[in-house]
Amino acid sequence: MRRGKAMRSIIRTFVLAAVSASATAAFGINRVDVNVPFNFETHGKIFPAGMYEVEFDQNQYALKLSNTTDSKLLFIWIAGHADVGPDVPTLSLKFDHGTDGTRVLRSIRLETWITPVLDTRDRYPAQHEVSSKSGR
Repeated sequence: MRRGKAMRSIIRTFVLAAVSASATAAFGINRVDVNVPFNFETHGKIFPAGMYEVEFDQNQYALKLSNTTDSKLLFIWIAGHADVGPDVPTLSLKFDHGTDGTRVLRSIRLETWITPVLDTRDRYPAQHEVSSKSGR
């Protein structure tokens, strides 16, 4: 009788652990689509205006930016923790804007993850931001 009770307790513990893990995964947003309405560059590579997917890779602690129609347009950066508040969008892409009209990707933030500054050149006096509050 005691053995059956112990076995039920162990099974209950495993079930609760599985439900808890599923709930944690359901609430975290790991991928968001965003429309970038202008051409931009990063690390010397030109990205056209269009739909992009930003995804957090939990295994590598990295943020991935990829064009939804051209899989060759892809970059991956190591990510660190970012501050989150009530008015902070789920996704934020920041761009430096130069006088020549070039926009250069400065950083990406997805929920609690952010890239380091991707372009440190001082020739970009203004910034532009594309953000999204919806996830997929």
